[in-house]
Amino acid sequence: MTHIENRKTPSSEADMLPAYVQVLLFEIEGTDYLINNQGKETGVISPTGRNIKKIWVTGTLTSYEPGRHGDIIRVSDPTGAADFFIKPYAPNDYEKEDLAPPLFISITARPEKETGSSNTGIRWVVEALKITTKQDRDAWIVAAASSLIQNLWMMKSSLNSEEGDPQVREAQRHYRTRNEQLKFFAENAEKALRVIKEPGPPIDPAELILSIIKEQSGPRGVHLDDVLKGTRREALADDIVRDIIRALVSEDEIYQPAPGYLKLL
Repeated sequence: MTHIENRKTPSSEADMLPAYVQVLLFEIEGTDYLINNQGKETGVISPTGRNIKKIWVTGTLTSYEPGRHGDIIRVSDPTGAADFFIKPYAPNDYEKEDLAPPLFISITARPEKETGSSNTGIRWVVEALKITTKQDRDAWIVAAASSLIQNLWMMKSSLNSEEGDPQVREAQRHYRTRNEQLKFFAENAEKALRVIKEPGPPIDPAELILSIIKEQSGPRGVHLDDVLKGTRREALADDIVRDIIRALVSEDEIYQPAPGYLKLL
């Protein structure tokens, strides 16, 4: 991992207010150029020449490992996978038991230098996490692939001339970028876009709730918490689900055989 100190004064609003960059995960896997801005946020220069202080990723949660000193989640997209670290007591809008893979999630994260005698790499620390849908993931892929292609044009122009963005040229020197690698990067964008299919019919929340109750009911029915676990996987807000359940009870579609339990009539 390369580690440099940056003592320059921010020259633009973007330096002071970093945007969340949509980055396909193969690029995160290959990033090892850390920039430590004194008194400011740590950043990285990616293989495609982007100065990244924060990222936004939407993909599939493939594993979740709780730990005493923080949790580790693994997220994948069609181009690769990466681990993300959730610090203890980090604010969140989810329950840990809801993070049952596989699951579509959206996260924002920032880079940190790993500490310890054998850790010389970069770890990505989650700032926010929410459960999302395949439609959200597909929209994110389109945006991330488009951003990547735009950056590749800058890199190609820089490779073929003596001038160009200093940041892009620095990335080219560090990662030893050649035209063959640009082709590989572009193929990853195409690979990601190929998984996107025409959206299916929208989910009917009431039908979803009824199907969960039907499939999971035991002699006492199904507990409300179990219904909410199922609806969260489809990114439905708990308040909306409770409103629909009240409507289904009033319409005699379901009833409560015991406090907190639901059952079909």
